[in-house]
Amino acid sequence: MCQYLQNRRIALFDSEYGCSPVVKATAAIAADKLMRIRSNRCLWSAPPAYSGRGRPKIHGQQFRLNDSQSWWEAEQTLESVEPKLGKIRLRKWDDLHFRGSPKHPMTLILVERLETVTGRLNSQPLWLVWVGIQMPSLNEIWQLYLRRFALEHWYRLAKQTLHWTVPKLSPPEQCERWSDLMPLLTWQLWLAKDLVISCPVDQP
Repeated sequence: MCQYLQNRRIALFDSEYGCSPVVKATAAIAADKLMRIRSNRCLWSAPPAYSGRGRPKIHGQQFRLNDSQSWWEAEQTLESVEPKLGKIRLRKWDDLHFRGSPKHPMTLILVERLETVTGRLNSQPLWLVWVGIQMPSLNEIWQLYLRRFALEHWYRLAKQTLHWTVPKLSPPEQCERWSDLMPLLTWQLWLAKDLVISCPVDQP
């Protein structure tokens, strides 16, 4: 899914696509990428400077997301209080990579929701990686990723309720016209929401 920030596309990926094959396959696309990654992933830092002996190293220190003992100090830490989520702690580490894509450095972002009073973790952490030219501010980047969830719900509505993928259309022009109808139908439903009265049927 794509968003636009300062006239540059940002592709948002869920954790199924947060891996080295996707990073390499999309490297030539002129877009920044923000990916969610699984908490059992392992990343690597940049290799140390070449010592002049033997084969140059490809990977540096191992960073295991589910093992805080393997973490080093974050390049930036930020805490803020959000109206709906309470206290949020954000941390980022620069210049990490997947084992299978060492030539594609990433910025790792950890989003943690904390209890306001005790400061303890209150939910599962959210791990994100940024692959791009210039990352937005730390306080903005995680909220940018949240836009993806609204888009996911729209796609489900278009496919399941509006039958987006049901017609078997052959000419590309027909497919494009049918796809153009989906946002129009969605807006019509949204504009008519106040005209609909909820009448739930009692289940026996």
